[in-house]
Amino acid sequence: MRPLDLEDDFEPFEDDADLAVIGPSDNRVQEIRTTQFPWNTVVHLCRDFGSGNCSGCSGMLIGPRHVLTAGHCLYSLKRNASPKTIRVLPGRRDRRTLPYGSFPAKSWYLPRAFVRGPERVSNDWGVIVLRDPVTRVRQFMPMHAASDAELKWLSMHGQVSIAGYPSDRPVGTMWRHSEHLRRVTPKRLFYTVDTCPGHSGSAICARLPAAGPRIVGIHTAGILDEQGRTYGCNRATVLAPAGALNSGIRLTPAIVQAIRNPAAAVQKGILVRYP
Repeated sequence: MRPLDLEDDFEPFEDDADLAVIGPSDNRVQEIRTTQFPWNTVVHLCRDFGSGNCSGCSGMLIGPRHVLTAGHCLYSLKRNASPKTIRVLPGRRDRRTLPYGSFPAKSWYLPRAFVRGPERVSNDWGVIVLRDPVTRVRQFMPMHAASDAELKWLSMHGQVSIAGYPSDRPVGTMWRHSEHLRRVTPKRLFYTVDTCPGHSGSAICARLPAAGPRIVGIHTAGILDEQGRTYGCNRATVLAPAGALNSGIRLTPAIVQAIRNPAAAVQKGILVRYP
């Protein structure tokens, strides 16, 4: 198999869970300060399922060797398989600019319930462990299992932000947007942040009272139009109607604990490890 070429276009997205919606207007902006915190902790994932090509996703460094992302970025339900290899590209700026280089994943973990079902929507999260640490990045955003009261305050007074690598923009460019948190359930967050395929796995970040920026969730999904297409993510589609919401996993104490010690979660039968 030929080596992965990071200058090649990434493969089209095939996983339904990757699909997200823009709406009601596309307000994403490109972030070029990719060597500044927190943008230097946003990562582009290059996943190879055996073809020798990259299939993209997003994530965020939560430590020198750990990356937070979505479960469907680590296991393809359409292929019924996990990637053969994953490489992590922190702070990627464009097609050729990799300010920190490329880091191969040693292993990755995701909930057994996502792989086996049936509650995949609420278990769409995971963590990657790198073979080598990203030593030139020294500041990381903490994970935070926000309380109902904190999220209520956030919905009234603050915003949530998502930054990642959408497939409808030039390869390797980072795009971000901040908008309102609209609805909260015990397991999910719903918001009007604009996203497209490729943003999946991006951290949902917010500034809470008496605290700095925190990761409060993981972006995973949006909605489709009547033809099964993403709203606003290519020229053939229109922007989503008012009231459309993207959504993601809400970090809970149990999820945070499992991410901090994935090996222990495997022993308890909560997570599975690949490869």
